[in-house]
Amino acid sequence: MNPDEQPQESPGWAANPNYLIDWDLVPAKVSVAFNGQVVAESDQVRVMYELGHAPIYYFPKSALAPQFFEEAADHHTFCPYKGVASYMTLTVGDKSVPNGAWMYENPYPQQAHLKDHVGFYWGKMGEWREDGERVPGPREIPGRIDTTNQLKAAFPQLAKEWNQEKNKHHSPYEYSPESNQEVWWKDANGHEWKETIKSRVLKLTTLRADGDATPYG
Repeated sequence: MNPDEQPQESPGWAANPNYLIDWDLVPAKVSVAFNGQVVAESDQVRVMYELGHAPIYYFPKSALAPQFFEEAADHHTFCPYKGVASYMTLTVGDKSVPNGAWMYENPYPQQAHLKDHVGFYWGKMGEWREDGERVPGPREIPGRIDTTNQLKAAFPQLAKEWNQEKNKHHSPYEYSPESNQEVWWKDANGHEWKETIKSRVLKLTTLRADGDATPYG
């Protein structure tokens, strides 16, 4: 989907207004290098935590060394919550990463802060540093969402009953188990019904422990 084909209203937020996306400031100066060259550095880097996705670091566009980036005019992707993403190819010396970075030039109002920020594929870069110290992966901030606390990961048996035909524009990875969103389900016998996600989870977790455990065993 090209940017000029982006739906005016977000189909994601319309179908799932309680979707979770966190946008936190990384408490360090972050730099990313490729082929031995620092290509972006800033103390205003944000980390995005989104249901069903790994954390993503976003740099202000002004923090990029522009000589290493070229717009990839023939490649775009669409997120129903953010909008159409435009991509950039990163080239340093004799090495290149096609579509290695992206930005939302016209994000939906719910994610307006994304404008003028650039996300990177962590694993396609050469080296990441925070305050000069090399780091192996994006930062996990306690209490923030991640790929484990969404319905699809926590309750895969319920994800199998997700009625994809009737739950248009949204999927089980987009919801937490405590969501009060009412959605369509379909069991192995083909029976279809509507029920909240939280209700289904509570019914599945009725097994109780004896409640008499102590810290001393």
